[in-house]
Amino acid sequence: MSLPAHLHRSVRGWSRIAPGRHPWWAAGSATTALALPLAVALAADAPLLAAPATFGALTSLYGRHEVYARRWRTQAWTGLGLTLAVLAGAVAAALPLTGWADVVVPAAVVALVATVAKFTTDAARTGPPGGLIPVFAAGTLTAEPLRGGDLPAVAAVTLACAALGVAVSGAAVLWRTDGPERVAVARAVGAVLGAGGHDASARHRASTALHAAWAVLGPRARGPLGGWLVHAERVLHARADAAPLRAVLPALAGRGPVPAAPSGPAPVPLAWPRRRVWTALRTPGVLHVPALRVGLACGAAVLVATALGFGHVYWAAVGAAAALQAPSAGLTTQRAVQRGAGTLVGVVLAALLVHLATDDVRVWVLTVVCMFAVELCMPRNYALGTVAITGLSLVLTRLGAHGAGVERLVVDRVGDTVLGVALGVVVAVLVRNRYAHHALERALEQTRDSVAGTAEPHVLRARLLALAEARTLLEDDEWRVPAPRAARADEHDGYRRLGDLLRADGGERGTHRAPRP
Repeated sequence: MSLPAHLHRSVRGWSRIAPGRHPWWAAGSATTALALPLAVALAADAPLLAAPATFGALTSLYGRHEVYARRWRTQAWTGLGLTLAVLAGAVAAALPLTGWADVVVPAAVVALVATVAKFTTDAARTGPPGGLIPVFAAGTLTAEPLRGGDLPAVAAVTLACAALGVAVSGAAVLWRTDGPERVAVARAVGAVLGAGGHDASARHRASTALHAAWAVLGPRARGPLGGWLVHAERVLHARADAAPLRAVLPALAGRGPVPAAPSGPAPVPLAWPRRRVWTALRTPGVLHVPALRVGLACGAAVLVATALGFGHVYWAAVGAAAALQAPSAGLTTQRAVQRGAGTLVGVVLAALLVHLATDDVRVWVLTVVCMFAVELCMPRNYALGTVAITGLSLVLTRLGAHGAGVERLVVDRVGDTVLGVALGVVVAVLVRNRYAHHALERALEQTRDSVAGTAEPHVLRARLLALAEARTLLEDDEWRVPAPRAARADEHDGYRRLGDLLRADGGERGTHRAPRP
């Protein structure tokens, strides 16, 4: 398949709405975490602290699908990272730079933050929004009129709002201590029930949901929740009775005890790759190339946008970083098209909102509404989420626009975003991730060996999960390497073999811990 034909295929379905329930609670908690510190900053007449407060509060966006203990650890480190990103941008803004240094230094700071943020969030598996928010934070602060004396207040406000975001995000623990685990298992069960018949796309979504649920449970997979995941696998791959899955859904949605699964508790915890940021840093591998891609594209986006005379040039870096959060060139192209389309629609709405943002109260209200819309739409469709993000970004710029007209804001937003996503696609196509290709080949070999020789379902599952993870890094890149297509075929064979094993056993045998993939 030629590159143009593949890119055309990769952007099909960009307007598709993903199935699933609306994340009302997640949207409400993230909006609350943003609304409270922003209200305080506006009430204190401190618009320069509004940006640090906002980015600190966005800590609540990370790790929201993890169990509470892991979520709090993830968010604590993320809050520290966001504070460092804000400080990096603030230092660049406070330096007395002139001439070419006034352009190169902010670009270098944004590129460095983008590289480090992409690498660490991928290595730590923080999930969306990944390394995007640190880039946004550093870029925004480079454009603020700060002085050296403002730096302690900027750092303190960011840290305090990050702590608030962690507290608001974890408030649901008061309702259910095992809420994330129940939600993950319920989603997997619902996806399996919705994959009846032989619809390939529905079965793929069900397998993905099962992968995500195993990852969330971790060591708790030995309990009844893990047992229900085992039964869901038997329903999906071995045609077991689906009636118990339908019956357990109300219990998963409640607070009471979860009944035992028909096949009993899962005897083996999931062997999911651990989070080893320092190990990944010392070992050149698949995570370094995506990080370098983002850094290169973000730095180039700031420089080119400045040369073209755009304002708010950090928007170009954010566009490039947003496109390159996807792991492959094909998915990056799809993300770029969605962000470009969402921006074009969003500026029309944003122009109306900016006209309404005439005082601090209206700015706060519009910010809250846009933030809620972002969190509600982004999980379902990236283009719709980008429409809301565009409105949110332009409303927030009114805090420091210094009289900039609406027309200028619209031109800057469209120009910077199109430039950024275009550079992101170019970098994704030109900079190949050979490490990811080698990792996929190793995962394919291990899966084939397990399919041919293993008699333990838990070993085969571990290999299939590792294969799915490796394949994701090259998703939709068949025009460049044929391995992803072969991986899907081997994945299908592996699941068919897993179904045979589960059908023969009537459950899982053995109590040994699965080997690390």
